[in-house]
Amino acid sequence: MRFFTFTGRPFTKALDNWPYLLDRSSMQLSNPSNQFASLAVLIAAAIWGLYWIPLRYLAGLGVREDWAVALINIPAACVALILFLWQLRSQLPHLRRGALIGIFMGLTVALFTIGLVLSSVVRVTLLFYLAPIWSTLIGSYWLKEDVTRGRWIAIAIGLLGLGFLVSQGGGQVPLNIGDVLGFLSGITWAVGGAMIKRYGEVPMPTLLLFQFCLASIFALLFGALWGQASGPSLALLQQVAPASTVISIGIILPSILIIFWAQKFLFPGRVALLMMTEVIVATLTASWMLPQEAMGMLEWIGACLIVGACVVEIFEAPAPQDAPT
Repeated sequence: MRFFTFTGRPFTKALDNWPYLLDRSSMQLSNPSNQFASLAVLIAAAIWGLYWIPLRYLAGLGVREDWAVALINIPAACVALILFLWQLRSQLPHLRRGALIGIFMGLTVALFTIGLVLSSVVRVTLLFYLAPIWSTLIGSYWLKEDVTRGRWIAIAIGLLGLGFLVSQGGGQVPLNIGDVLGFLSGITWAVGGAMIKRYGEVPMPTLLLFQFCLASIFALLFGALWGQASGPSLALLQQVAPASTVISIGIILPSILIIFWAQKFLFPGRVALLMMTEVIVATLTASWMLPQEAMGMLEWIGACLIVGACVVEIFEAPAPQDAPT
């Protein structure tokens, strides 16, 4: 019984050790190893590889692609808003940089997701993964990253894979505007990722709030530019609201949260390459679930080369600067 008393030695010793125990438990999140942060990116990106499924599901119910993006981002934005308001005083000093990062990351989500609906899931996903090139160049010149030879080898392999991918070797979906959007989304992601690393002091609620809100706004603006100003009916919104809310809070929010967190500690080029686990998941699921997405031999070679670029980066020792700044 002595253990449960307020004056007993075991209890007081435990109280003395609580700060140390709490520091140790939070250290992995506040100052993670490269391996831990990299593993987090791999897992979150794999989840992101299923992102095309809810988009196609909503499109099948009659929800246009621009509104589909908004519907699976707005619930997550509401959660981010609650966190933002809960810590309002600490968030306010970072609004300008948070908004700037949100512009690029919001554009990325809008461009990428609409591209998935308009074109081939596999091809848009892999076109997005030219991002390691842009991320590495930005990291080298703006963040002063010491780029390794392995990184450039990985980029070369990825470019070779891209050449096979767009060769139309057996593909059944022709190149279209969706592929252009996928390509542009890789550039905006590289810029936004570099800014998260450069301005690592911006709190996560601010990052998430601007990202989810601006992704929705940009998607709806693109829809208006294409002459699709009318939104879904109230009955349709009520029909899809439960599913879109679960998808947004259960899948989109945690995966984006993990990736943004890791980008505070890893250089953007490394993050972009590690995120290629999304390619594996998106390629396999799309080829299995969508007959029109069946890939030809050359496209499979291209996909394997791009995934191989990720493998090269994983086994390449990170540069010494690849630590929080």
